[in-house]
Amino acid sequence: MPSEEKYIPELGQAAFGQPYKEYAVPLIWEAALAYLNCELCRVMWNIHQKEYSSPFENTAASFDGCIEFSVQAYSWDWGTEQPYNFKWRDIEISWYKYLGRGMSANVLLTAELASDMLDECIIAVGRFERERE
Repeated sequence: MPSEEKYIPELGQAAFGQPYKEYAVPLIWEAALAYLNCELCRVMWNIHQKEYSSPFENTAASFDGCIEFSVQAYSWDWGTEQPYNFKWRDIEISWYKYLGRGMSANVLLTAELASDMLDECIIAVGRFERERE
């Protein structure tokens, strides 16, 4: 069942943050994205043999190595509007400074969509890793 909760930003995000979306992000989506982050960090360690600056954290990093999804860290450039931090299909999710804080989405999100997203993105990250072996 989707969270139909409208998103209400915290004061700092409303005053100083990048734009936010209309709907609150359900916890299942936060958990799925956290798992995707762990898998991406594991793969990047295997490829580069060094700690990865995850775009799910407050690092200014980005990842667009797969056509299935893209992710970019919170932007501190107040002169440039950041449309989203995570994009999969037509779903855009934004957060305030790091994954899990001030998360909002442009559409109602369901657990079924979280499962589909995680399946597709984990497969894509695995393919990304194999292509670099």
